[in-house]
Amino acid sequence: MPLPEQRHCWTAGLGAWSLSYATSRGRADLVAQLKEAKPVWVTGAGGFIGLHLSRFLAGKGHHVLGFGRSEAPGFAAATGGAFFSGGVTARTMDAALAAHGRPAAVYHLAGGATVGQSIADPLKDFEQSVVSAACVLDFLRRHAPDASVVLASSAAVYGGGHFGPIRVDAALDPYSPYGYHKRMVEELGRSYCAAYGQLVSVARLFSVYGEGLRKQLLWDLCGRLAAGETDIVLGGTGTEMRDWHHVSDVVRLIHRILPAGEPRFAIYNGGAGAAASVSTISTMVLEAWGGNHRLSFSGKSRRGDPVNLISDPSGVPDGLQLQVPLRRGIAGYVDWYRGEILAEPIGHLRRFAP
Repeated sequence: MPLPEQRHCWTAGLGAWSLSYATSRGRADLVAQLKEAKPVWVTGAGGFIGLHLSRFLAGKGHHVLGFGRSEAPGFAAATGGAFFSGGVTARTMDAALAAHGRPAAVYHLAGGATVGQSIADPLKDFEQSVVSAACVLDFLRRHAPDASVVLASSAAVYGGGHFGPIRVDAALDPYSPYGYHKRMVEELGRSYCAAYGQLVSVARLFSVYGEGLRKQLLWDLCGRLAAGETDIVLGGTGTEMRDWHHVSDVVRLIHRILPAGEPRFAIYNGGAGAAASVSTISTMVLEAWGGNHRLSFSGKSRRGDPVNLISDPSGVPDGLQLQVPLRRGIAGYVDWYRGEILAEPIGHLRRFAP
């Protein structure tokens, strides 16, 4: 059986922006106006980042189609597009293809949710992350080989052995199944670029936060404050450093790294390089909430929790540096929680949302 015709594919990491986009005439005229206004697919579109990205793309005039495991009631109102529930499968992608034609671009955000869930059920995480990415890439190979792809990965691929800002070409040493599976997703993208010339970029996301996030530190902390707790004890030491990146900045980055022109595989750190300790972030939440609270740390860390996960954003495209200051973004999240979850009157809120 003859091998498929191969297009040249090259890889890029740190500095990929300056090399691949500086000569691309406005990113190949925004990927030739997204290949003459074909639809754009977003997997995981009912999730936190996926819904924000879908709304952003619709605001840019794109015809957005969403995919997710379950119905997303807010998707149609936010985008005007169709949503395909049932996961990222051949059936749902076939249905989208039949109804709307080939996609110009695919933003693959579907995948496992957390490190903890991946440890509890590694096979499920593998299916949600690795298998779904393989399904998307192979479907595009067969039905839309010219579609540009962005794969969402995670800083979890770096593991916990790094200190200071982490370059995109740093050694990878994941600890959890979640991190290993994200690394596998990246390698799938690399292999489909090398073998079939698919245009693939990867965004390694760090600590993404913002309105709509319903898990992790900010959500848990607001829940405890809403329950009336005044003595807040968190795990760890509080000195753990993280790179906090507001979701509005993240979706702009994901949009901008959509590959264009020469087929190539590139990886970008999807962080802001804005280091803040868990103690600092938690204090900001308490201050934005108001009232008298005491914050302390147990000194007991979860196994595998890295001490430092800070991005070196050197390869991030110009103009995509942090635009939402951390303190304002945290205050905006507290406003959202109190208004959306607690249904407090809008006049009681500080309205600091970005």
